Amino acid sequence: MSALAFDRVKDALKSTCPGGAGMSFGLILVLLVTIPGLFVTYTSMDYPAGFFLGNLLFGVVGFPLLGLLYARIWKL
Repeated sequence: MSALAFDRVKDALKSTCPGGAGMSFGLILVLLVTIPGLFVTYTSMDYPAGFFLGNLLFGVVGFPLLGLLYARIWKL
């Protein structure tokens, strides 16, 4: 699903630096997926702090890397 979203918005994410469009897409995913997901999980369930830290690191590191991968595949 994220590849389809990237294909739709790649033209709006043009950047002069290599991979800049991918990093922008990754930041958008962090803001739209990771932060709200962590908020909902934190307010509705009782998990240890390591669970939230792991999910935060996964989103903050994983989504920008995914965006860089997409930018490389689409040659942006």
